[in-house]
Amino acid sequence: MNELQNEWAVIHRDIEKYERFSLVVKLISVLVCVIAISFINNVWIAITFILILWLQDGVWKTFQKRLEARILFLEQAKRENPDNIELAFQFYSQWEEKRQGVVGLIKEYVSNSLKPTVAYPYVILVFLTYVFYVFIA
Repeated sequence: MNELQNEWAVIHRDIEKYERFSLVVKLISVLVCVIAISFINNVWIAITFILILWLQDGVWKTFQKRLEARILFLEQAKRENPDNIELAFQFYSQWEEKRQGVVGLIKEYVSNSLKPTVAYPYVILVFLTYVFYVFIA
């Protein structure tokens, strides 16, 4: 296995790990919602915790998106010049060249948080928590 193939394999495993982390964060947010509805008498504290987890999920997805961009770059490089190993192990250099500063990073996190696959189930949890406190509690 050459360096490009090795890097591809490592990044692919990491992409799958980030997907699992995202699912864990979603499950924790469901648990937080249940605990909040059961024990916390302040709707805004409960919703704040859910929103924090939502943003954390967006951060995980941002990391995952960066890895996906790199893996696509590696696949293209492999197709165009399979023997060019100089492109391997340039993930951070490549990312640093495209970095947009703190504001750009925050925009990237928020943008990824608003994608439907990330926003689910947070929108529903915030809505259910609010409805529970307004109509039931």
